[in-house]
Amino acid sequence: MAQPPLRTEWPFGPVKAARPAAVHDVRTAVRRTASPQVTPPQVTPPEGVARSGEATVVVGIADHEVLVRGGIRAALEQAHGIDVVADTGDAGSVIEMTLRHRLRVLLIDSGMAGTHGAWVTHTVRRLSPSTAVLVLASSPGGGHIDRILRAGVAGCLLKSGNPQDLVAAVRVVAGGGAVLYPEIAKHVLDRVARIDTERFERARELIGCLTLREREVLALVAQGMANSEIGRALHLSEGGVKAHISRLLTKLDCGNRVRAALIARDAGLTEGRTTEAGFPRPA
Repeated sequence: MAQPPLRTEWPFGPVKAARPAAVHDVRTAVRRTASPQVTPPQVTPPEGVARSGEATVVVGIADHEVLVRGGIRAALEQAHGIDVVADTGDAGSVIEMTLRHRLRVLLIDSGMAGTHGAWVTHTVRRLSPSTAVLVLASSPGGGHIDRILRAGVAGCLLKSGNPQDLVAAVRVVAGGGAVLYPEIAKHVLDRVARIDTERFERARELIGCLTLREREVLALVAQGMANSEIGRALHLSEGGVKAHISRLLTKLDCGNRVRAALIARDAGLTEGRTTEAGFPRPA
């Protein structure tokens, strides 16, 4: 009996792999219903508190008065991120203390900082350039303040200030900034203005004894012109220019052209600030 032909296909078409719909749908549902990832809020530390990861400011204190040193230390030690590692009442040990502890900020009394013409401050700045010197003064005036500021300090405060200002000043100078109390800034500006006024008036007085031609020659000397250039500008011979320069140097009591040029600058002769009416005509 003949066998029926062998089927190569299923009666309902080719067999396809079943899709695990149930598993797929469950995983999708889980992902959709899962709680979203929550980013924790960023907490900002209060004013005056060092942020996490910031370097601690290493501070040293130098002051003759024990109670003042203790008060400064107490104020700073309450602030986060500031570490008072040493203090001294001896001006001779300030430099050794600075170098031993690698101070970032040195708080020093103005009397100690101005010792021997601000020698202490100069030496600290030379041997430890990374140390910011912050001076504490009892009053805004006095010539020692001017010497100290010229020595390259980072700031100057008054001891009568409040502890919050002291902490803020330490942070500012530690970050490379500068601090100057308003009272001290006013003193400095007043002194600079007074010095400039005195120099200007003295220079005007000196130039007042020159003739108009000598002032013209002096103005060109102050601009750096050579004798030949001055001669061409004023239609003078080179010998005539030399004669004028010789006479004006004698009247100004100057030993050279550079000093004469400085007097001309101080009097405003190079900026057009002086006028013929501003000087008495010499006899």
